[in-house]
Amino acid sequence: MNLASLTTCNIKLKSQKPNNKPYPKELITYGDHLRTRRLDLNLSQSQVAKLINVTTDSITNWELNRNTPDLTYIPKIISFLEYSPDFNENPIKKYKIEKGISQEKFAKILKIDPITFSKIEKR
Repeated sequence: MNLASLTTCNIKLKSQKPNNKPYPKELITYGDHLRTRRLDLNLSQSQVAKLINVTTDSITNWELNRNTPDLTYIPKIISFLEYSPDFNENPIKKYKIEKGISQEKFAKILKIDPITFSKIEKR
């Protein structure tokens, strides 16, 4: 039997490509929220990195929960997300994080000792 005697078959299969985007199962961290928003907007990690003004490695590490964003980047992350994730935090702590203000700086604004502020924040 030679190849010429074999019949050809022109069958085209059609189906939708499965959604293999690695969405987080739960939105627990800033990294989870970032990844979900990035995938929803169909953006690459490098595009998001440019928007937040960080390296692509930072976005990767945050999304994989290898580390957490520095306080100074939280306002830009919230701006990108277009909402502030609710981590059931103390309202004072949440405000401080949203504004990217350190504990020491916030205590200075309130004109109280940083240790006193720390105790207030933990309530």
